[in-house]
Amino acid sequence: MRVLDQYGTVGGAVLLSPGLLVTCAHVVNAALGLHGEKEEHPGPLATVRLRSFDDRVWEASVDTRLWSAGPDSRDLAVLRLRDAGPDTSFPVLRECASLEPQQPLYTAGYPEGMRSLQAPLVCQGPGGPTGVTHQVETPTSQPVRITGGFSGCAVRTGTGELVGIMQKTHHYVWNDPDRPSGIAFILPVEELVGERDDGEVVSAQRLADESLCGREAYDRLHDLLDSVPLDAVPPEDLLSPAEARKARRHGAGTTAWRVLTALWDLVPPVGEPPPRVAWVHHVYQEIRHQRPLPPAVWSWIRQEAGPMGRDWEEALTRDRDRRLLRRREPDAPAAPSGHRDERPPDTVVLFELEPVTGGYRLSHRIAHRGERDDPLPQGTRLVGEPQICDEIADLMGEATMQRLVTPNEESLRLRVLLPRDLLHLNPGQASPHRDLLEYAPPLCTMYEIVYHVRERVRLPHYLGVPPDRWRLRCERQTASPLVEDRNVLASWKQEVSEVAIALSDQNVTVCVTDSDNSDVEHVYDSALYWGIPTIIRGPRKAVTAFLEELLDREPDSRVRISGLARHLRDSARRSSQAREIAIIHDIFGDALLQETPGEPAGPERPGV
Repeated sequence: MRVLDQYGTVGGAVLLSPGLLVTCAHVVNAALGLHGEKEEHPGPLATVRLRSFDDRVWEASVDTRLWSAGPDSRDLAVLRLRDAGPDTSFPVLRECASLEPQQPLYTAGYPEGMRSLQAPLVCQGPGGPTGVTHQVETPTSQPVRITGGFSGCAVRTGTGELVGIMQKTHHYVWNDPDRPSGIAFILPVEELVGERDDGEVVSAQRLADESLCGREAYDRLHDLLDSVPLDAVPPEDLLSPAEARKARRHGAGTTAWRVLTALWDLVPPVGEPPPRVAWVHHVYQEIRHQRPLPPAVWSWIRQEAGPMGRDWEEALTRDRDRRLLRRREPDAPAAPSGHRDERPPDTVVLFELEPVTGGYRLSHRIAHRGERDDPLPQGTRLVGEPQICDEIADLMGEATMQRLVTPNEESLRLRVLLPRDLLHLNPGQASPHRDLLEYAPPLCTMYEIVYHVRERVRLPHYLGVPPDRWRLRCERQTASPLVEDRNVLASWKQEVSEVAIALSDQNVTVCVTDSDNSDVEHVYDSALYWGIPTIIRGPRKAVTAFLEELLDREPDSRVRISGLARHLRDSARRSSQAREIAIIHDIFGDALLQETPGEPAGPERPGV
């Protein structure tokens, strides 16, 4: 959030939990019209104004806890909103000590005259004028420099974890704002600490947890749950896929306490106990025979479960048994020996491009495997053809920074509905953060990517083709799911006039074509006309090598057609040539691609 004075923005503040923010003390002083290095707390009646991402203005008081101001201080302040805060997610905190040398970081600030500006940083380790800061630098290849307006703003990793707040910038001439050197100093997460009024030293993380759960619950639960490692109580044994995903996304860390904070606000289905109560009850039952447990924990469980009625304890036991039994149910039959795991992706990000006047309407939504709700819409924007690939990359970068997806922790697939006249596009070659990193990795090396022909999915009789023709080819592909010579056609091995005839062979379910051929449009139309579910396209050299690698495999190590996207992603990580290849894969009856999305597809339903 932006911190405001009477004229504009003076810096930023980071919302750690409902109503609790952290920033620099000199930013607070500036917002109140005071000297930046004034050491005294401005008083409990002082009001700081902030502006959120949706342009609403908020008022906050300056908490006396953790206040530290002056030349040799931590330069730290905590703000507390006077009303319910904005509806947003909260950052996962990560200590700077865990960062790799030269690890890329990012910050976004509010320089004078600009709404916001994102800047890349490189971590240099401990350093700075106060002894508690860490030094960061802006890459020499980037023109962005840290200037006024960045103070108090979040410094994050590429996956959105908060590692600190921006505090000071170094100048070639000290305190000359017109000559920033590219060196800056951040206050790391592990130094967001200070004293309460009673003299107790606490961290901003603790204050954030108390703001979320309440100080009473913190005092009763934290010490026990924070001492229980997750290998002793694996969350996946108890939690539903949606609950486990939320725990991962909120940085559940390594202890039962962090899982509890991730589950705290989840609303249970009707008739079920709150997930936070179910989790604490489960942990209690798992460890109660291993060590003495403080009575305050069971007292909290009884208090929270009381609204369930007189038989609350039996209800909690039944709920726990049901959850554990669900996790012990037999898994789906294993794939044949030698085949890669065909478990569907945990998360699908679905992009759709719809032709409209003036360009294309780009919309996207997110679906999670195992969740019954409709895929979550994320927004719509109008784009021109030249901007499509970069827009998709930017949206994925934003989703990762906001931790809407966690690519390092779960299988993730991008699916893109392209109009027939845009099949030449390859958003997989675009890179998030390309303006911030000199060698930003492209999407195709980070995610599985599948393209779809929008007209085939949306129009039942596209090109005059009976839907049954497409359905039957999909059924044939399901019956013969491996990439083999008999079901693959390489279009360049046929005369142009013979491609359509060759594709009429009912055994063919995969068409491979070279995109640098002037007749590629004819190949597309022929494949769509005959209902071919899968088209692989790319430069002749790239697709030839890719196809040879697939067909030269031993019979027991063949790649499944449904696993081609995963295989191509892994190939793209090793070979830049593979990054030019795209897979178009349309399955008849795909639930996720319906005009009105329903329940995301499960393991037995097409759609992932």
